[in-house]
Amino acid sequence: MTAGRDDGGDADDRIARRLAPRLSPSAFVGLCVHVVRTGVRVEGGSRVAIPDHYLAAAWLPPASGPSRWPEAVAIGSPTASHAIDLLLRQLPSDAMLFLAGRDDVDGALAAEILLEADRNLDASQREGVAAFVAAERRRTKDAIASRYTDRDAGFERFRARVLSATPR
Repeated sequence: MTAGRDDGGDADDRIARRLAPRLSPSAFVGLCVHVVRTGVRVEGGSRVAIPDHYLAAAWLPPASGPSRWPEAVAIGSPTASHAIDLLLRQLPSDAMLFLAGRDDVDGALAAEILLEADRNLDASQREGVAAFVAAERRRTKDAIASRYTDRDAGFERFRARVLSATPR
């Protein structure tokens, strides 16, 4: 799941051939998100550079039926292309990948899988991925609060009429 630096333009060519321009029944559904920001940490008195890291995940194609669980998860650095390339290496060699939006799949679940399953994550990667999970959960909670309510317009009118009625 974990891998190092980008291996150059070959990855971009491989990715371009395997990305689906639109969702289809046979294309895997993917996501690629930025989970670790460039920074510096002090380790044993030395400053260590932390490169950007991206999480990529793929869910089975829609023709396979609904699936909550990603089929594969990868983390790559320093580019999103590298993470996608690593992800594609885990899929069948002829698989196409459609990159979905953040609200189309559960990126936080994919990140939690990475945290639990990848023993090779270092401390900065773990912190970044955990922060991404927390931010996604907050974003989900905010979306629920703004999009869903138990308010029913008919009941609200009834309630207002009943509560404003004077007792006899």
